[in-house]
Amino acid sequence: MKIAGIRASMPRRPIPEPVIIPSSTQIARAASPTPTVIPSQPPTDLRQSRVDEFLMARSLSDNSKKAYQQDLQRFMDWTQTAWGAVTPRQVALFKDDLLEEKFLAPATVNRVLTTLKNFYGWMVDSEYVAKNPTKTIDLLELESPEAQDLSEAELASVYQVAAGSNYRERNTALVAILLHGLRAAEVSALNLEDYDGTRLHIRKAKSDSKGCVPLKERARIDLDAYLEWRSQQGEELQPTSPLFISRSRRSFGKRLTYWGIRDVVDAIQQVTGIDLHAHRFRHTFATDLVLRGMDTYHVMTLTRHKSMQSFKRYTKRADQIAAEKAFYQTLGESQPDEKA
Repeated sequence: MKIAGIRASMPRRPIPEPVIIPSSTQIARAASPTPTVIPSQPPTDLRQSRVDEFLMARSLSDNSKKAYQQDLQRFMDWTQTAWGAVTPRQVALFKDDLLEEKFLAPATVNRVLTTLKNFYGWMVDSEYVAKNPTKTIDLLELESPEAQDLSEAELASVYQVAAGSNYRERNTALVAILLHGLRAAEVSALNLEDYDGTRLHIRKAKSDSKGCVPLKERARIDLDAYLEWRSQQGEELQPTSPLFISRSRRSFGKRLTYWGIRDVVDAIQQVTGIDLHAHRFRHTFATDLVLRGMDTYHVMTLTRHKSMQSFKRYTKRADQIAAEKAFYQTLGESQPDEKA
């Protein structure tokens, strides 16, 4: 009992606090940075995703892609209906609304509708929709526009201004190449390897209209002189070097862009006073060949037109001249001279 009493009267030792030793896994987790929580993004518009896929599936220039996007965006802004739920009646109402817009030309209305038709044709082929709601929608009937070709006097004035400009070697060669029916975007995309000394090989073109265009003697002389001038300036010409380069401060020595070509043409327009744009050179090329009697099929091969409907503007004047000649031959009369 004494022993029990002694033990009872002895003070108790305090219980030590437990020490938690972290495991190697916990140490590794503590050392790693806290993961960043990425806020959820709003769901993308499925309609736009179909548009993106459509544009990727087609061989289009950057400018054409922008035009297609704008046309389809116009429809998406007009209605929030999903692509698969759009009805022919909605498309007809959309067409009516386009026609009511004051500053929208009939040709523009047709372009928007054609884009929508092409898009839905692709949607059906891709099995994203079962029916094409644009199939029964007719385009507007338009008169075939006149070709906007340049006269000989206007061409002489254009060449004179180009030859007297600050970068006469480049600008003269540029005019010569545009006068072979190439679009401005096609000229911008050309590399040295695309010129074989006789013809230009067009590898990047609108609506996959690739091809070759032989050059007139004057164009070959002007282009060779421009390339020789660049070489004399110390530039090391490579096969992948741009055929035309910029001389502006911001883009000096880089590829001459579509907008750069437009600036050159605009500068020539300001001096000559001619209503000028790059496409008028293309009109001049096609119209001149048709008037000289070249087979229409061959001209279309060089201009890379796929539709006779779009090419018809270049044949209208030649057809009129041929019709008048046949008229006088039928009557047995000599054709009167044109009055000045």
